[in-house]
Amino acid sequence: MLLIFPISYSFETTLSPKKAAAKLERELVLHRPTGNVMAQGRFMRKHRFETIYYGCRTSADRFRVFHHTAKKRDGASTGFFGRIEKTSGGSLISGSFRKPIYVYVCAALWTIVTLLISLVLFALQETAGAAVSAGLFVTGILIMFWDDKKKYIRAYLDTFPRAEEKR
Repeated sequence: MLLIFPISYSFETTLSPKKAAAKLERELVLHRPTGNVMAQGRFMRKHRFETIYYGCRTSADRFRVFHHTAKKRDGASTGFFGRIEKTSGGSLISGSFRKPIYVYVCAALWTIVTLLISLVLFALQETAGAAVSAGLFVTGILIMFWDDKKKYIRAYLDTFPRAEEKR
C-alpha cells in the first residue's frame, strides 16, 4: 500500500520564485502529460534515444517534473507535482512524488476486475483459479506502482541552490 500514497518533499532555495520558475522552464523539455495514451506514446517515441527531464508549469506557482530514460516507455512513471512559494530568503519548493491520475484509475479498474473474477471463482469453489486471480491482482498492482524514478527526480531537484540552514 505504501506504493500508492504520495510522498511529500520540500526544500528551501535561494532562488526567487520567478528565477526558480525560469530555471524549470529553461531546463525541462516542455510536455504536459495527459491521459491521452497516443500523445504520450508520440512524446516517448520522439525522445526514444535520450534521457531527459520533462514537465510543465501548470500555473504561476505550480509545476510538474518527470524523468524519461532512453529506450524505455515510461510515460506513466512517478513524477513530482510541486509548488513554488515565496519566503524571506528565496523560495520554498514543496510537493509530492506520485503517479499521474490515470494510473490510479487503471489500478482501480484492475482491482475491481481481478477481485471480481477471484470472488466468482471462489464462489464456484475453484480455489486454484481464485488463487491465481488473486496473484494476478497483486502482480498487476506491483507492476503499476513500482518504479525507481523518485531518485532521479530528486537528484534533479537537488540541483537548485539550497538556502543555508538556520541555527
